[in-house]
Amino acid sequence: MDRRWALEHPANPTVLRVHVDQQLTDRTIVTGPPAEIARPLGGLLELEAVRTVDLHRYHARVNLVHGADRGVTAGHVGDILRAAWGDPTDDGAESDPRAFEIDYSGPRVVAESAEMAAGRDLLARLFTVVGVREAILGDRLALVRIGRLFTWAAVEPAVTAALRST
Repeated sequence: MDRRWALEHPANPTVLRVHVDQQLTDRTIVTGPPAEIARPLGGLLELEAVRTVDLHRYHARVNLVHGADRGVTAGHVGDILRAAWGDPTDDGAESDPRAFEIDYSGPRVVAESAEMAAGRDLLARLFTVVGVREAILGDRLALVRIGRLFTWAAVEPAVTAALRST
Protein backbone atom coordinates (compact mmCIF):
# COMPACT_ATOMS: atom_id res chain seq x y z
CA MET A 1 0.00 0.00 0.00
CA ASP A 2 1.46 3.34 -1.00
CA ARG A 3 1.21 5.95 1.68
CA ARG A 4 2.93 9.30 1.96
CA TRP A 5 5.37 9.19 4.83
CA ALA A 6 8.42 11.01 6.13
CA LEU A 7 10.99 10.26 8.81
CA GLU A 8 11.95 13.02 11.24
CA HIS A 9 14.91 13.20 13.62
CA PRO A 10 13.57 15.41 16.43
CA ALA A 11 15.83 17.13 18.97
CA ASN A 12 15.46 14.24 21.42
CA PRO A 13 18.21 11.76 20.42
CA THR A 14 16.21 8.76 21.65
CA VAL A 15 13.24 9.40 19.35
CA LEU A 16 12.37 9.11 15.67
CA ARG A 17 9.05 10.32 14.27
CA VAL A 18 7.25 8.83 11.30
CA HIS A 19 4.76 11.26 9.76
CA VAL A 20 1.96 9.83 7.61
CA ASP A 21 -0.94 11.14 5.55
CA GLN A 22 -3.51 8.63 6.80
CA GLN A 23 -4.94 8.37 10.28
CA LEU A 24 -3.16 5.85 12.50
CA THR A 25 -5.59 5.99 15.44
CA ASP A 26 -8.62 7.93 16.66
CA ARG A 27 -7.36 7.60 20.21
CA THR A 28 -5.05 10.11 21.85
CA ILE A 29 -2.15 7.67 21.94
CA VAL A 30 -1.71 3.93 21.46
CA THR A 31 1.55 2.46 22.73
CA GLY A 32 2.99 -0.85 21.63
CA PRO A 33 3.78 -2.79 23.59
CA PRO A 34 1.44 -3.51 25.27
CA ALA A 35 -0.94 -2.71 22.39
CA GLU A 36 -0.73 -4.67 19.17
CA ILE A 37 0.33 -2.35 16.35
CA ALA A 38 -0.23 -3.32 12.73
CA ARG A 39 2.69 -3.72 10.38
CA PRO A 40 4.77 -2.12 9.13
CA LEU A 41 4.94 0.14 12.22
CA GLY A 42 4.47 -2.85 14.53
CA GLY A 43 7.38 -4.52 12.78
CA LEU A 44 9.68 -1.75 14.02
CA LEU A 45 9.38 -3.33 17.47
CA GLU A 46 11.44 -6.24 16.17
CA LEU A 47 14.46 -3.94 15.91
CA GLU A 48 16.68 -4.28 18.98
CA ALA A 49 17.07 -0.52 19.17
CA VAL A 50 13.30 0.15 19.40
CA ARG A 51 11.75 0.14 22.87
CA THR A 52 8.17 1.22 22.04
CA VAL A 53 6.11 2.77 19.26
CA ASP A 54 3.48 5.39 20.12
CA LEU A 55 0.75 5.96 17.56
CA HIS A 56 -0.81 9.41 17.33
CA ARG A 57 -3.35 10.56 14.75
CA TYR A 58 -0.88 11.36 11.94
CA HIS A 59 2.49 10.32 13.30
CA ALA A 60 4.22 7.54 15.14
CA ARG A 61 6.85 8.20 17.77
CA VAL A 62 9.55 5.53 17.72
CA ASN A 63 11.19 5.40 21.16
CA LEU A 64 14.69 3.99 21.17
CA VAL A 65 16.46 2.05 23.91
CA HIS A 66 19.15 3.86 25.85
CA GLY A 67 22.40 3.94 23.91
CA ALA A 68 20.89 3.01 20.54
CA ASP A 69 22.52 4.50 17.45
CA ARG A 70 19.73 6.68 16.08
CA GLY A 71 21.32 7.04 12.65
CA VAL A 72 21.65 3.30 12.11
CA THR A 73 18.16 2.70 13.49
CA ALA A 74 16.72 5.40 11.21
CA GLY A 75 18.22 3.56 8.26
CA HIS A 76 16.53 0.31 9.30
CA VAL A 77 13.22 2.08 9.95
CA GLY A 78 13.43 3.73 6.53
CA ASP A 79 14.11 0.38 4.84
CA ILE A 80 11.13 -1.27 6.53
CA LEU A 81 8.75 1.56 5.68
CA ARG A 82 10.07 1.95 2.13
CA ALA A 83 9.39 -1.76 1.48
CA ALA A 84 5.80 -1.39 2.71
CA TRP A 85 4.83 2.13 1.63
CA GLY A 86 7.26 3.18 -1.10
CA ASP A 87 9.77 6.03 -1.01
CA PRO A 88 9.46 8.74 1.63
CA THR A 89 8.17 12.15 0.70
CA ASP A 90 9.91 15.45 1.19
CA ASP A 91 8.06 16.52 4.31
CA GLY A 92 9.08 20.17 4.26
CA ALA A 93 8.45 21.96 7.52
CA GLU A 94 5.62 21.69 9.99
CA SER A 95 2.86 24.22 9.34
CA ASP A 96 2.11 26.85 11.94
CA PRO A 97 -1.27 26.51 13.63
CA ARG A 98 -4.07 28.74 12.38
CA ALA A 99 -6.51 30.73 14.47
CA PHE A 100 -10.19 30.94 13.57
CA GLU A 101 -12.82 33.21 15.10
CA ILE A 102 -15.65 31.16 16.59
CA ASP A 103 -18.78 31.58 18.66
CA TYR A 104 -17.45 29.96 21.83
CA SER A 105 -16.97 31.18 25.34
CA GLY A 106 -15.89 29.01 28.17
CA PRO A 107 -12.83 27.28 29.51
CA ARG A 108 -9.81 26.63 27.32
CA VAL A 109 -10.07 23.09 25.97
CA VAL A 110 -7.33 21.16 24.17
CA ALA A 111 -7.79 17.99 22.10
CA GLU A 112 -5.32 15.89 20.15
CA SER A 113 -7.80 13.23 19.09
CA ALA A 114 -11.46 12.42 18.58
CA GLU A 115 -11.22 10.58 21.89
CA MET A 116 -10.23 13.79 23.71
CA ALA A 117 -12.86 15.79 21.82
CA ALA A 118 -15.73 13.51 22.86
CA GLY A 119 -18.60 15.44 24.41
CA ARG A 120 -17.56 18.76 22.87
CA ASP A 121 -19.41 19.10 19.57
CA LEU A 122 -17.19 21.79 18.07
CA LEU A 123 -13.99 19.88 18.79
CA ALA A 124 -15.55 16.61 17.64
CA ARG A 125 -16.46 18.22 14.29
CA LEU A 126 -12.88 19.41 13.85
CA PHE A 127 -11.64 15.84 14.24
CA THR A 128 -13.83 14.72 11.33
CA VAL A 129 -11.55 16.83 9.11
CA VAL A 130 -8.76 14.84 7.50
CA GLY A 131 -5.45 16.40 8.47
CA VAL A 132 -6.41 18.01 11.81
CA ARG A 133 -4.09 16.81 14.56
CA GLU A 134 -4.78 19.25 17.38
CA ALA A 135 -7.41 21.83 18.25
CA ILE A 136 -7.64 24.31 21.10
CA LEU A 137 -10.79 26.22 21.95
CA GLY A 138 -10.64 29.48 23.85
CA ASP A 139 -12.84 32.53 24.15
CA ARG A 140 -13.99 33.28 20.60
CA LEU A 141 -10.99 31.48 19.11
CA ALA A 142 -10.11 28.03 17.77
CA LEU A 143 -6.44 27.27 17.21
CA VAL A 144 -5.99 24.36 14.80
CA ARG A 145 -2.81 22.44 13.96
CA ILE A 146 -2.54 20.03 11.02
CA GLY A 147 -0.35 17.01 10.43
CA ARG A 148 3.05 17.58 8.89
CA LEU A 149 2.19 16.01 5.51
CA PHE A 150 -0.91 18.16 5.00
CA THR A 151 -1.22 21.68 3.61
CA TRP A 152 -3.47 24.45 4.78
CA ALA A 153 -4.64 24.92 1.19
CA ALA A 154 -6.10 21.40 1.29
CA VAL A 155 -7.39 21.38 4.87
CA GLU A 156 -8.61 24.91 5.61
CA PRO A 157 -11.92 24.78 3.65
CA ALA A 158 -13.03 21.69 5.61
CA VAL A 159 -11.90 23.26 8.91
CA THR A 160 -13.90 26.39 8.13
CA ALA A 161 -16.95 24.30 7.23
CA ALA A 162 -16.65 22.25 10.44
CA LEU A 163 -16.45 25.40 12.53
CA ARG A 164 -19.54 26.89 10.85
CA SER A 165 -21.78 23.83 10.87
CA THR A 166 -24.44 23.59 13.55
